[in-house]
Amino acid sequence: MPREYEVLWPDCRVKHLVLSCEEFIVFIDHENDLDWSTSQKYEEDTSERVARNGIVNEAALLEVTPCEGISPARKLQFKRLLGEALARSFDHDYAGARQMLKAASDYILACNYEVSRRWFLSASIVAAGVAAFLGVVVWALRAPMINYLGVGAFWVSISASAGAVGALLSIIERSGRLTLDSSSGRALHNLEAVARIITGAISGVIVGLAVRSDLILSVLAHGDHMPIVMLIAAIAAGSGERLVSSIFAQVTTGALKNAVSQEALP
Repeated sequence: MPREYEVLWPDCRVKHLVLSCEEFIVFIDHENDLDWSTSQKYEEDTSERVARNGIVNEAALLEVTPCEGISPARKLQFKRLLGEALARSFDHDYAGARQMLKAASDYILACNYEVSRRWFLSASIVAAGVAAFLGVVVWALRAPMINYLGVGAFWVSISASAGAVGALLSIIERSGRLTLDSSSGRALHNLEAVARIITGAISGVIVGLAVRSDLILSVLAHGDHMPIVMLIAAIAAGSGERLVSSIFAQVTTGALKNAVSQEALP
């Protein structure tokens, strides 16, 4: 037996129904796009068309928010929130419609931040994990490595690995306060993560060599204590990744400047 909305709106290919009545229907179609239809009588009433069109325009802008990495279930929930906003506007409840638009906006921003944080942390862990693994291998094979690389290059390798680990610890400690945006794409998240780990590794090398050269911590780094002091100092120096200018910020600023310059052209 057909459902009520199938009788009222036989031409609508409904996958998920938001709201249906004799005047309008709001639904998500089989391509997971938000869609709606209104009756001819409803369209003839133009008394509140401007207010209604404003809600429709805002919902359309929100619907194209980048959703890369977000699960289909969460995307569907986002579309349903937008659909509820449209349904309220068609029912002349514009205050309620704007509340639902705000809820949908907050929801998708939270989802995007979660995805962005996951991408950034996973890329940081992989990059630092590779550096740490190489450092363990070099240390485990230290006798042949010193013969092959030399003492200086051996300690440079160890310090670089320790600095990469320090950079990862710094990133994890600040992960809840980082400004991230998944709309910039996963590749950019990977690039920023690797750049920060490399910066931490370089900082670790600089400080590690300074310790070995008795330029800093010479009182502590003597005799058998030198390797452990050197490693601790290199790990601490890994927090130098904080000095890296955020690639996200640079891209966003560049895009905004480009947009402004384009608007300024005659």
